Amino acid sequence: MKRLISAIPVAVLAADVLAQPRVLFIRGADRSGGFFEADTDFERTEHLGDITNQSTANGNHGWYELAELLRDDGFVLEQISESVEAGAPGSGSTQGEHIGLETMDLSAYDVIVMGSNNAVYDAAAIDAFEAYILGGGAALFISDAGFGSGWPDAANSDQQFLDRFGWTMQQDFGFYTVERAEGDFLVPNHPILDGVDTIEGEGESPLVRPSKDVAGVSTTIVVRAKPGDRTRNNNGNPGTFRDITPDDAATLIATAGCGRLAGHFDRTTFFNQSGAGTNINKYDHRAYALNLFRWLAAAGGGAADLAEPYGALDYTDVLAFVLAFAGEESVADLAPPYGVWDFSDVFAFLEAFGGGCP
Repeated sequence: MKRLISAIPVAVLAADVLAQPRVLFIRGADRSGGFFEADTDFERTEHLGDITNQSTANGNHGWYELAELLRDDGFVLEQISESVEAGAPGSGSTQGEHIGLETMDLSAYDVIVMGSNNAVYDAAAIDAFEAYILGGGAALFISDAGFGSGWPDAANSDQQFLDRFGWTMQQDFGFYTVERAEGDFLVPNHPILDGVDTIEGEGESPLVRPSKDVAGVSTTIVVRAKPGDRTRNNNGNPGTFRDITPDDAATLIATAGCGRLAGHFDRTTFFNQSGAGTNINKYDHRAYALNLFRWLAAAGGGAADLAEPYGALDYTDVLAFVLAFAGEESVADLAPPYGVWDFSDVFAFLEAFGGGCP
């Protein structure tokens, strides 16, 4: 997989060797969304996180502006949709048929976005996804009741993958902002939060960190879910309520093997202008989105594989790291304390370089 190295000065690295990170968005099947709001088949499909949905009508659910923001930053995007399951009615809600991830070359993608995926995946597909992450891939998980046709659908569709990493996805509930000034940013100098002070959601699905990390997985809450608010457990249709705890996250990340995971608490943060609840043009959502995808795209053993030839670790990667470290670029900020370029970052790079990642 290619790595994001756009932060390295082009005077040193020619433009033709700059990586173009590839992102795969997995969308749910037609008619598989719109729970409790959609009345027609068109509306059920429009509720899905679709990067081709350009609508800016009041209350839209499109991610086209997010897609354009990423393309302008050098990302190459692709979207595939789950198919309508065999035997589904000709109209009304669907569950969707899973995509054969085990038959795909997932290593062609730097980031996979589990957005409105709704289908039940088999062990072979989940094994392939886990191997992709551990081998240097990255994934972003975003849930919302509106992605499915019932309270647990969206959370369940993520949970089948997240079980391998110890994370828990909550059901949709709540409406709040998380703010730097309120102490909600628990790792305030993390590259994901560069230039970000406020993030908003509407109908949040926080992620819950494990009480003990799964072997090979190191989880960090970057932004906490709002203290004093409530969340809905994914234990029924609908699930039960409880108070938010210190283990609940608005932004949760992990390193897993050679790869990276991130979870964001709400789909609405990335909607087009005039989107339902909030949209990508409010607060610092555009900066947050770019930072989030850049951080994910730099997976593969941290910053070890920074330069061509990708997939091989050699002196060009060492030079790229030295230049980025000297320039205090985010791709060289590999270990806590984030926002400080010190020996912990050097040790993290050396560990990745010598440990066979990717």
